[in-house]
Amino acid sequence: MRRIEEGQAYALDCFTKGCNCAESVLRGTCHAQYLDIPDACLRMATPFGGGIGRSEDVCGALTGGVMAIGASLGRTSPDGDKRRSYDAANRFFKDFVQTLGSSRCGILNKGDFGSPEHRARCGGFAQEATRLAILAIRNDTA
Repeated sequence: MRRIEEGQAYALDCFTKGCNCAESVLRGTCHAQYLDIPDACLRMATPFGGGIGRSEDVCGALTGGVMAIGASLGRTSPDGDKRRSYDAANRFFKDFVQTLGSSRCGILNKGDFGSPEHRARCGGFAQEATRLAILAIRNDTA
């Protein structure tokens, strides 16, 4: 496993290069876990940006982290254990809301997609969500 800071840096680099928040967190978290992400999975993260298609509902950084948790701990058959991924996702969600103040893009982003402040603000959210997702996967203390 790579250091958490490496995952955060990778997420920020992805965001800086044009990935949205969900794509960046998925990529940064999986990078830290040495998980290859198939192209189809990368594409699946795209519409979650901006709180699901810019609806400003559930934060894309949050959904990207949940996808990364699923990639790390999810099951591949109906009889597989889903508890580990549920527990990690629940912890991640609670830590995300406690740390950032909300799960809603519109509250966190302030409906401000066009400004330079948005890029800085959401880049920070992507880094923090990556950290929290990695901690949830590794079951470390936040």
